[in-house]
Amino acid sequence: MGRPVFESLREFIATEGLCCVVKAPPGSGKSYNLLESLEDAITEGRRIAIAAQTNNQVDDLCKRFCERYPGQLIFRFSSKAFSPPNDTPPEVIVITDKDEIPSEGVVMIGTVAKLGLTSFAQSYDVLLIDEAWQMTWADFLTLRDLSSRFILIGDPGQIPPTVTINVDRWEVSPDAPHTPTPDVILENPDLAPDVTVLNLEICRRLPVDTVSLIQTFYDFNFEPLAKPGERYVRATKKSDGTAVDQAIDRIETSSTVILTHPTGNDGAPIETDREIAEVAAKIVQRLLQRECLISTDANEQNKPRKLQPVDIGIVSTHNQMNTAIQNALPSGTSDIRVTTPERWQGLERPIMIAIHPLSGVMYPSSFDLETGRLCVMASRHQSACIFVTRDHVGETLDTHIPVADQALGRSDVVGRGHQQHTEFWRYHLERNLIIK
Repeated sequence: MGRPVFESLREFIATEGLCCVVKAPPGSGKSYNLLESLEDAITEGRRIAIAAQTNNQVDDLCKRFCERYPGQLIFRFSSKAFSPPNDTPPEVIVITDKDEIPSEGVVMIGTVAKLGLTSFAQSYDVLLIDEAWQMTWADFLTLRDLSSRFILIGDPGQIPPTVTINVDRWEVSPDAPHTPTPDVILENPDLAPDVTVLNLEICRRLPVDTVSLIQTFYDFNFEPLAKPGERYVRATKKSDGTAVDQAIDRIETSSTVILTHPTGNDGAPIETDREIAEVAAKIVQRLLQRECLISTDANEQNKPRKLQPVDIGIVSTHNQMNTAIQNALPSGTSDIRVTTPERWQGLERPIMIAIHPLSGVMYPSSFDLETGRLCVMASRHQSACIFVTRDHVGETLDTHIPVADQALGRSDVVGRGHQQHTEFWRYHLERNLIIK
């Protein structure tokens, strides 16, 4: 696959390049490459700033930094209200006053929000931004005085940044403030005429066939690190023949499957679909009752381990559905994480159960068809993912005519979403991976 991306990033830092954008598929080692790129800069005593989108992401980077560079201090610039986790390494120095940050040879890290609200007297040699596709152009502009050189690394297939105000007035702007920063830079060469673009070309998290499934969400190619047959879920107890057990049997040889539930003569429920919540809970129950074995990498292929509740994650686009699922789960499963795709970004589990975004949706909106949510939901698993949905989705996609609501000159997000959802459904239909 050629030289590692972090080597190119080291060269970029050393040669005084102004802007570098790194496109990465899910589970490709974004944080690893970000940290590896710093080796020469740390040795040379450069001033390094790192920005992430959330406190959890900053905490994770701090721990990884200390593992990679033992004994090297990293200064976590935080608000006075911040309380560091109990497992924070001693090399992480929490600073709330910018004047207490050393002026030479320092690595400083903080959230975009915190760094953007602070005026630093001395700029940094380079600013690295993690999960850059989650950052709006407006947020990036608040960082422009922190450094004159930037490395932005992230996943272009993820969910666009959450914006809580009306953005109609900027819809035709080439550098709209609510647009993901890397998209603005890549679509407007005048803003960064010498931008360097790099791609991470290996997906370390996902099984082979899932990589093929999600490749259509990206405009660059990447390959799986896993080998065929390396990742699987294997039940050790006999199937009872129900649809749930058929779906569990199918993920032994296919990493994704869709389990459908009858829609009913009156259509799907208008309120929270508690029947679908019960189906998701039943899948959890049967995975544990059938004492499934899981393999998540080459080391476990021949010696799989027994599935535990903490190995399972559940995702739905709506909080009310997630609450219903949480309430329906069997006892002893409190370790199972149940939340939205937005909160699943950057996380993974051996097995995921996903409520299809169009389940119960007869007239899909732009929110329902947004491709980032489907991409995130289909790319959190290391071994397998079971999608759960009402059985109308295929017919809905065939009969629904998407209405383009974008401004003139902007991309057709709704049309693209309809196409991606249709391809996703057809992929499973053609491979007999839809269980009724």
